[in-house]
Order: sequence, then structure tokens, then C-alpha cells
Amino acid sequence: MSSPYWRQTGAIWPMGVPTSLTWYDIGALLTLLHLFDVRLIVEIGVEHGGASAVFAARCRYLPECSYYGIDITLDQLDPSVAALDGERIYRRNAWLSQTVDEVAQWMRESAGACLIFCDGGDKPRELHLYAPLLRSGDVLVGHDRGNEYQEDAIADIALDRISADWLDDTLLCAWRKA
Repeated sequence: MSSPYWRQTGAIWPMGVPTSLTWYDIGALLTLLHLFDVRLIVEIGVEHGGASAVFAARCRYLPECSYYGIDITLDQLDPSVAALDGERIYRRNAWLSQTVDEVAQWMRESAGACLIFCDGGDKPRELHLYAPLLRSGDVLVGHDRGNEYQEDAIADIALDRISADWLDDTLLCAWRKA
């Protein structure tokens, strides 16, 4: 599609809550969840909760799926997201070892594949912190590649890079542990 609307960042409201993703980003994330049969979604950097609403809604229809969100502050969290899904969104500093350990515990408790979506304040740092947690079949995704950081900041992540034409039009980078 040639319309800039599909690539517009920050002005879409797929669940009635603002998100910083593009329509292509949302489509690619949902494709990753489907292709790799993800059972646990961990979002680092929730902000208003637009992506959280999409992830949590998916889990409502797939009872074997769980969602957890982490943000350093919940000041921007939309009240409807707080009311519907607030019990799964935690005020935490994603860069602290205690938070990384908590995510590792959630992963140990999950029987299926996990997707960790890094969309907080320092995506390369988050990607490097959470990459070592991945088990075989798990997926790691970073947002804002090309906008907030470049390939050199993530070139040393030692996982299998996911390459697909449907990722090319996004601001995402993704890896999977073999």
C-alpha cells in the first residue's frame, strides 16, 4: 500500500487506546505470535497501553496465552487499560536485575513459547538484557529500529535473526532462539 497512514507512528488506536506502533508493526507482531505459537507475551515499555490492549485481548480469546507488561511509570497508562488489564501491568524498572529475574520466573512458569517485546526507554539495552533469557522457540522483538537506534547497536545479539518481507515495512527487529 502506498498510503502513509499504514506507516504512521503514534496516531493509531486499534483498541481505542493510543499506541506508538504502526499498523504494519501490529500486523507483524500478531504474525509472530501466530507463527511461533506464543503462549507468553512480555511487553517492556507500556506507556498508554495501546499495544497492551491488543496483546491482552489476544490472550482473552486464547486462554492458554498470558500477558505481562512492565513500565517504569504508569502515569501515562490509559484508564480503560488499567481497569481491564491493570493486574497484569507492573510498575518496574526494566533495567534492574530484580525485574529481569521476575521475567525469567514468568518464563519458567509458561509451558509454551514466549515473546518479549522491547519498547521502553532504551531498546538496545533492553534487547541485550533480555536476550539471554530466551529458551528454544522464544522470540525477542525490538521496536523503533531505524528511528531510535541503528543496526550497529544490536548487531552483537547472538540469536537467529528473523527475516521476512512482512517485517521489512516495520520499525521492528526480531530474533528467535533455535
